[in-house]
Amino acid sequence: MKRILVVDDDEVILMVVNTLLSRSGFEVLTDATGFNITELVKSYSPDVILLDIRLPGKSGIEICKDIKNIFSIPVLLFSAHSDKEKALKDSGAEAFIVKPFDIKKFVSVITFYASYQITEV
Repeated sequence: MKRILVVDDDEVILMVVNTLLSRSGFEVLTDATGFNITELVKSYSPDVILLDIRLPGKSGIEICKDIKNIFSIPVLLFSAHSDKEKALKDSGAEAFIVKPFDIKKFVSVITFYASYQITEV
């Protein structure tokens, strides 16, 4: 079973995404802050991380950069953020999912990246 770590400060979104992904066969861990992301990634070993941009304290873009400096895990930004190209460039994330999202496309993108292997260059 593929593992997904979802970080978003909106509890309703966490609940909805958890339900959608769990019903699609994923093991899901949710977090509302991203404060302890390194420890969460080490202990949970997710196959993909779904990360909101607007989080309390540190932005998802900064958290993504931190993750990418340590781990080789696909990170998908997840936001209503208006400049997705800039967010992708600044963060190093593999993809950007716009909120609100189409459920089938959302699950399809997560499924693709959960099986995606990042190769070091």
